[in-house]
Amino acid sequence: MNAVLYYSNTGESKRIAEYISAQTGYGVYDITQTEQFTYENAVIVFPVYCQNVPKTVCKFLSQLSARHLALIATYGKMGYGNVLNEIQRKFNHDIIAGAYIPAKHAYLNEPRFDAFDLLAPLLNKLNAPVTVKIPRSRKNPFANFTPKFRSQIGCKIVKDATLCNNCGKCTETCPEQAINCGVPNKKCIRCMHCVETCPNKALQILLKQPMKKYLSKQKINKTVIYV
Repeated sequence: MNAVLYYSNTGESKRIAEYISAQTGYGVYDITQTEQFTYENAVIVFPVYCQNVPKTVCKFLSQLSARHLALIATYGKMGYGNVLNEIQRKFNHDIIAGAYIPAKHAYLNEPRFDAFDLLAPLLNKLNAPVTVKIPRSRKNPFANFTPKFRSQIGCKIVKDATLCNNCGKCTETCPEQAINCGVPNKKCIRCMHCVETCPNKALQILLKQPMKKYLSKQKINKTVIYV
């Protein structure tokens, strides 16, 4: 079985996964909703948070069995860290291709990634799978220092009680089990899944000054492909 698997909270990684699925004919699946872990060829698309691999993705990788694996990490602003190299060193997978893709930042109203032609070398590698060595890339030395806390102090999720009807959608679908009826807890990584999926648009974000300053910097738009 061949598959494109994705972890996507605002739709960016999902869009890329759906494109790859259309080009390859592989089925496309959300890793938070599948119980299938064994594949012949698999492509995983996921976002980078604070230059780290999301916990949900790490858990899936620890259960995954794939003869050949390609990884695509999407990032929204200044850097992607060293996540692909870290995955290759930590998990025992035959990685045949990898990519860092600049995508729309979850907090900003900006253009989505549409340079799909840049993915051609990765797609071609799926037809001639040979293990690739993912080199180490630069990672902020503070990236592993309380990443959830840094996200929380930079962005606040605000509930409009006049719009919220306590339907529980955010609680039910949160991949981090980090929110209860619109009120996030300490597990929250500010992935924006709750804001995107709230049927009543009762959740909004409030950006703090440090985050506003960070987001005002010029974005890095660098696509990196390893084949």
